[in-house]
Amino acid sequence: MYTIKLMNEYLHGPIWVYDEEGFIRRKYPLIDSNEDLKKLNEQARNLYDSFYSFNEDDSACVFDEDGYKAAYEEMNGIIKQIVQKLQSINNNDFVIEDYITKDITD
Repeated sequence: MYTIKLMNEYLHGPIWVYDEEGFIRRKYPLIDSNEDLKKLNEQARNLYDSFYSFNEDDSACVFDEDGYKAAYEEMNGIIKQIVQKLQSINNNDFVIEDYITKDITD
């Protein structure tokens, strides 16, 4: 059974797909073919990435923790939409682990 982990990381949307052996899968047709999930994943990625800033020569990176905390409700709303969509397409093919809002669901 696959595991879909929802985790924020710079330059990557929150949807991470792991196979039965625990390896990250870049392509998973059930997810990749769903336009709603693609849009929500991109929306969450853009929001999360907006909290990073770099100096002129890209040698230092700063994460705006206060900005992230202020936008947490917005991020939480996007993640809840992702979870709802995942649950609606899941035919017991995967479990969902939400590390952003800390909810673990089947």
